[in-house]
Amino acid sequence: MRARTRHIIAISAAATVIAVGLLVVLVWSRSGDEQAQEETVETTSTTTTTLPVWPLTGLPDKEAGVQPHPAIAVKMDNSANARPQSGLNEADVVFEVLVEGITRYALVFHSDLPDPVGPVRSARSSDPQIVHQLSRPLFAWSGANDGVTAEIHAADRAGVLTDASYNIASASYFRSDRRSAPHNLYVRLPQLLAQKGPAGQGDPAPLFVFRPVQGPEATTTTSTASTLPGVTSTTAPGSPAPVAGFTLEMDGSTSDWAWDEGLRGWRRFQVDALHPRPESATVDESGRQVAPANVVVMFIDYRASPADPRSPMAITVGSGPLLVFSSGTVLSGTWNRPDAERPAVLADSTGREIRLTAGRTWVQYPRKGSDVTLLDGVAADALLLHKR
Repeated sequence: MRARTRHIIAISAAATVIAVGLLVVLVWSRSGDEQAQEETVETTSTTTTTLPVWPLTGLPDKEAGVQPHPAIAVKMDNSANARPQSGLNEADVVFEVLVEGITRYALVFHSDLPDPVGPVRSARSSDPQIVHQLSRPLFAWSGANDGVTAEIHAADRAGVLTDASYNIASASYFRSDRRSAPHNLYVRLPQLLAQKGPAGQGDPAPLFVFRPVQGPEATTTTSTASTLPGVTSTTAPGSPAPVAGFTLEMDGSTSDWAWDEGLRGWRRFQVDALHPRPESATVDESGRQVAPANVVVMFIDYRASPADPRSPMAITVGSGPLLVFSSGTVLSGTWNRPDAERPAVLADSTGREIRLTAGRTWVQYPRKGSDVTLLDGVAADALLLHKR
């Protein structure tokens, strides 16, 4: 048995078929020195396939001897001057939330710890609630007003996160001479983990349920209306609809996404003051475009931050409507997160749990009622003319 925490997916050809024509899988995890638990489901050929996987992506874990370790959540700027950023394509999960007039990212790293990552920016009142579901991650950030700083320190004392800010772990951060402040602070994740990782802490629990890695993916559709207000599709309740792309408005910050079948990912584009349409592809510093396997759009409420009434605070505990973009399809449903310690349960319009494609996931948190426009092939192809 490997030293690393094992996350097992039992894949069964005889399992119950869900609406999208895929198979039900069982996902669970163990950590520390607990005994390994494996459950198998009999297949039609009386064989069982089990794969150890990374908990936040569902992808096979092929690195023998890697010790269990906490996730690292890094606050990152999304202003025009911060682009291109480092680490966007290596994050297992990216959370995108509103700040003042733009959005900001919380990148979550676990299966890959790139060096460096940045630009690192300030914490916000939204952060403790968002990262609480990550099994006490290291939290990398720099700068905040006194109220938010007190909130992060309180979250650290409560065991919600491990404060790994620039002020506390400055040896793991550096200023780049290729950028101007405040867009020039970067963090070295392997060094940060060695410096601030709590001894003996295991891997994070999964945030999502994933479909099997093996086998072709199939979708089935029939004709009826979507249950999500403002979004029209031609799928039966609980079934995904093929879609070429979509546009999401988040208080004036607009992101476009186009499905790339060859890449098996959603290419992201964002027009801003420094990036007109031909240069709108969201790329990292290597020039590689962001293209996660899944984009999860969870419509939430915002209220004024208690630390600064001008700053919006994301309320990610509760419930609301949902759109899941995966494998070239869109599925509407609801998210439900009764408490901050656990991730949201994603369910389709019939109440069945939604399973994502194994891979990296981008989670966007627009206000409830924000506009989503589904794109046809012509509109998506126009975006893909500018892919990188």
